Amino acid sequence: MTSLERSLRAIHHQQPDRVPVIPQAHVWALYAYGSSSQECMYDGARYAEIQLQAWRDFGWDGIFIATDSIAVAHSLGLEVHYTDVGAVPGSKALLKSLREVEQLHWPDPRETRLNEWITATRILARELGDQVLILGRADAGAFSLAAQLRGMEDWLLDVALEEQPALMHTLLERCNHYSLWFADLLLEAGAHVVTIGDGLASGSVVSARVYERYIFPHHYALAQAIRQRNARLSIHVCGNIVPMLSQLVNTGAHILEFDSPTDFEMAWQEARGKICLLGNVDVSGIMTRGTPAQVEAECRWRLEKVKPASGYILSSGCALSPDAPAENLHAIVESARRYGQY
Repeated sequence: MTSLERSLRAIHHQQPDRVPVIPQAHVWALYAYGSSSQECMYDGARYAEIQLQAWRDFGWDGIFIATDSIAVAHSLGLEVHYTDVGAVPGSKALLKSLREVEQLHWPDPRETRLNEWITATRILARELGDQVLILGRADAGAFSLAAQLRGMEDWLLDVALEEQPALMHTLLERCNHYSLWFADLLLEAGAHVVTIGDGLASGSVVSARVYERYIFPHHYALAQAIRQRNARLSIHVCGNIVPMLSQLVNTGAHILEFDSPTDFEMAWQEARGKICLLGNVDVSGIMTRGTPAQVEAECRWRLEKVKPASGYILSSGCALSPDAPAENLHAIVESARRYGQY
């Protein structure tokens, strides 16, 4: 099977020849090959060139397209600062109050730096689209994007006090609509999967009640819209998602990208046959500070747990640090080949 065939079979719960492996190495590769997040967020062709080289060197089954996690907010006007590993939000929020949501300008993504992600998607789809799964990140999910625009503390206070729920949902709906606009452009450029990162939707940050009230409706709406396009949605949530695991499984998304704090066996039992899981090898302790033998051991028991069923893609729990040794990336790929055979 090609990597694309293998990945699509796993996503749709059909048995492939082996478990696909797609480590979240897209930002790692930028630094490993002599570039940076800051350079590539303004140069989609350079981003694609690096991802092509990394794929040739490592042979993973899919490529994520994203340079950072605040691209949409930045494109909407949020002040950012640049660090050694990418952009971070500045101290000044874009929305001083929820009432200002009506004043937000939502530019065409093609007229912002988001167009570089579209360009990278188009190049990678042209070069590898018939061989490898292309996952275009539509950047932050609605809840996390709202926090970036409003400011983290003020947004979480809005959520806790619930004094203006209608305005909160208005902001979330606008964020979701923009994500769909961007997702459509990524799909048009050739992405096989569009993915959102909604790290604040985690049980490490909010309760299951908050997820049900303010996050699930927008995840569900986006998933249904993507399905209506005969396309596929993946949702990435960092931290421990056990409190809202059943709800995430029922969003209608095709893939759930889950992090190492979430119990693997619990996630597998809940998701099996319903949603494809992608994850959740520990980024810090294993992929960055561990040895290739430790990476292999962590991968092996996961692979043995899921077979003979399908619906799993071996991956890191989150985006890999630039400090992760290349040997550990080779180890995760080789583990899938060695222990993931059906």
